Amino acid sequence: PRVHSCPILSDIETTVTMSLIQTIASLIPNTLVLPHWLALTFSVLIIGGLAYAYRSHGIKGVVAISGQVLAITFVQLSTKLVQQNGFAYPSCIALIHFFFVWVVTHILATCEADWTLYFSDKEALSKNATWYSKRILPIAVLQTANVVMNTTSLKYIGAGFNSIIGVLCPVLTALMSAALGQSFKSLAWFGIVIAIAGDAVISREGLRNLTLEGQSASLALLGMSLGIGALFARSIRSVLMDCQMNQYESDQDCPKLSPTKLLALTSPAVFFFGLVLTLVLEGLEPFFQIPYMNFEAATMLACSAVSAVFLSIMGMCLIKMLGATAAQIAGKVNI
Repeated sequence: PRVHSCPILSDIETTVTMSLIQTIASLIPNTLVLPHWLALTFSVLIIGGLAYAYRSHGIKGVVAISGQVLAITFVQLSTKLVQQNGFAYPSCIALIHFFFVWVVTHILATCEADWTLYFSDKEALSKNATWYSKRILPIAVLQTANVVMNTTSLKYIGAGFNSIIGVLCPVLTALMSAALGQSFKSLAWFGIVIAIAGDAVISREGLRNLTLEGQSASLALLGMSLGIGALFARSIRSVLMDCQMNQYESDQDCPKLSPTKLLALTSPAVFFFGLVLTLVLEGLEPFFQIPYMNFEAATMLACSAVSAVFLSIMGMCLIKMLGATAAQIAGKVNI
């Protein structure tokens, strides 16, 4: 069985604590607004606490975890601002992210000294279509679905509410990991039940608040459904990625890829699937509108693309370092 330096029980307990905190927060009156300086102080303290909690992974681990949390926040907020500033084409925005992730990871992968040797030593990685279809394509399909559904959900619900829905991601990831042979203690399963119940309460309150703010209930429900769909895709994708980098008990043929190599293998397929979805859902219109984007939208799009590249790389490194479940839990601090 796989063993990581971060105990899985403590990770599940972290999820339970987060869910309880969020449940309590949902009971606070909607009119309560924190001063900016106080919100900023809380954010700094949270990042500091996160660095302290994962200090055993060294400076690289702390930077990867803290960077991923910040990148998730920047991607969500900047993508929302792009759509609010007139470029309301979520599939195209996701496609732009896919393109830059592909270019950057390809450059990084080719810079690795053993990249050419890796393919010549393991012929299946470059020549065996069956291997690629089994190991890589499912990840590409799920990653495309995850990003497109998550980006589209931001048209109908806020970035904060979208993140709150995503708190269930570590729970679903843990269930998937268990199906592939990873074991959990009884208390961990109890924590999973609590986390599910807490997220259900928060989501119900979030939907009620949206309707009180004048949002159509049907559109809010659509946004929630897209967020939940992205949640499922992201959970399964994370476990499949973990299986390609770390050996599971039920998968003795793990290729043990590096994070950049796995990203470089999946990115072309992700871009292709994203392009097909964009053409089907939005047609050619977004491509014609790109030259006419206003300065604010273009700036936010550039920020979201850079953050998406950083997020993809750091997220993959975290999965390699911590495992799928623990990596998802670490990433949920952005809420």
